[in-house]
Amino acid sequence: MIQTAATLPLSTQATGLLASLRFALFMAGLDIAASFRRTGLGTLWVTVGMVLVVGALGLFFGTVLQQLVPPYAVYVPFLATGMIAWSLIAGMLHATANQTWQFMAQLRHTALPLPATVLRLMLRQLLILVQNLVVALIAQWLLLNTVTVQPLELLGGIVLLAANLGWMALAIGLLCARFRDLPQLVAWMLHLAFFLTPILWPAYFLGHYTWLADINPFHHLVELVRLPLLGQAIPLANWGGSVLLLLFGSLFTRLLYTRLSWRLPYWT
Repeated sequence: MIQTAATLPLSTQATGLLASLRFALFMAGLDIAASFRRTGLGTLWVTVGMVLVVGALGLFFGTVLQQLVPPYAVYVPFLATGMIAWSLIAGMLHATANQTWQFMAQLRHTALPLPATVLRLMLRQLLILVQNLVVALIAQWLLLNTVTVQPLELLGGIVLLAANLGWMALAIGLLCARFRDLPQLVAWMLHLAFFLTPILWPAYFLGHYTWLADINPFHHLVELVRLPLLGQAIPLANWGGSVLLLLFGSLFTRLLYTRLSWRLPYWT
């Protein structure tokens, strides 16, 4: 039997995963640097695109539909912070679904565990998140002459969000490595989740059906970043929902990883 990371003892796997952190950091840095060499702006294209989307949607929803949504000055920060959080979520899951197969050769010929590749993608997305946050803080200072961010809440929210994205990405990576048609389904599901999650619209749009937002896991994850950026405390409901999602999702992913990861070298 081929010796892979999944067949090693758990202690050895943990040691290998920690050792692969340096590899993940190095490769994530290379990914960012390569993107700048190709186009000059590199990952700034992501931020530029987000600014254009926020400006266009903010102008439309904040003026044409002003009778339904908060005023422009309130709606635009709401929209911008939601888009920042969603860009991390969608970017991470989409990248995992579409790029896991590219790392199959490394997984097949080395003892590098699949979580190391997920960590590489996670670090790359977090670097982009930092870039977006810097732009958001500068814009907030220029427009409002103040910064209302709750730094400790924001840090805790990002850590919890990243932990949840970790198990989601690992599960998606395993399944997409086996079933090559799944990335299209993941992309479709992310588009659907974007419109069903209170990002473009406030949750009170649902009226008596606000419970639909409460049972939407992406809503809790988005609020972990959005609310601290708006200077608000994260409610206990969002903390609790995200922690429960992390516990049950991690358990599910652990079972899935134990069952499927040893087969990775045989998938082409």
